[in-house]
Amino acid sequence: MKEFIYCIRKKIVMAGAVLFAFFSLSTCQTLSSVLQEPRVSLQSADIASLSFTGAQLLCKVRVENPNAFDIPFPETGWQLFINTNSFVSGVVRNNERIGAGRSTVVEVPVNLNYLDIFNTFSSLRGSQKADYKIALALKFNLPVLGEKVWNIEHTGEFPVLHLPTIRFVNIRVKNMSLSNLEVEVNWEVENNNSFAMTVKELGYNLTVNNSNWSSARVSSAPQIGANMRTTIPVTFNINSLSIVRDITEIITRGTNVNYALNGNFNMGAALPGLADLNTPFDFSGSTRLLR
Repeated sequence: MKEFIYCIRKKIVMAGAVLFAFFSLSTCQTLSSVLQEPRVSLQSADIASLSFTGAQLLCKVRVENPNAFDIPFPETGWQLFINTNSFVSGVVRNNERIGAGRSTVVEVPVNLNYLDIFNTFSSLRGSQKADYKIALALKFNLPVLGEKVWNIEHTGEFPVLHLPTIRFVNIRVKNMSLSNLEVEVNWEVENNNSFAMTVKELGYNLTVNNSNWSSARVSSAPQIGANMRTTIPVTFNINSLSIVRDITEIITRGTNVNYALNGNFNMGAALPGLADLNTPFDFSGSTRLLR
């Protein structure tokens, strides 16, 4: 009798296990058919900001949650390639969740520093632009479906900008009289970019042999052509009789003078989205006053 009861109980337990497994499998299959994967698409990839020191690339990926429940925000890994070579990578994380039936935009900002780029890719030092590819991997941990990864790639190009080079050229005495000197100071600006630049304002201070010759702010200087060197002349008058006498003697003897020339160039560029550039300069040394 005991053996009979034990046998019945064993069959009941086995039947229960089978039914549990059946319903569990059925439930999982039902959930799998009800759960929907997120919809992922690249919304945009643009140069968000641009300066002479670098650029920022901003990628925006739209993620839509078609389910009736919240899902986790994706962990987004990214890797940037420049001219097919890997340059920099990172991960974007967010502890928020994407609401049921809602969408969100995953922003991936990538900062490009020209000095770092030139140090890594010396071949780009004379280039005007470079190709890039950004590879994105959006990873979701979803209920029942488990870990899912969406891979997105985007290619494009970004401008490689070069800081203009400023050089001191000379000091010329254009006209002389017993009471007046007309003096011209010349700078040279080298623009190694594929677009023209304009000197909007030039502020300077010139000291010769420890005597202040001129301090001024000048606008409407010549345009600096693309991939060109341009001389920027500034003319002023000296009416101090003592300075006129001293300079006349220096020119007559043909000796050098000590000079200190410092100030700031404010330059604009013919490139949309590029901010004006303030470039300080500071020159000193010994030079001959030219006629």
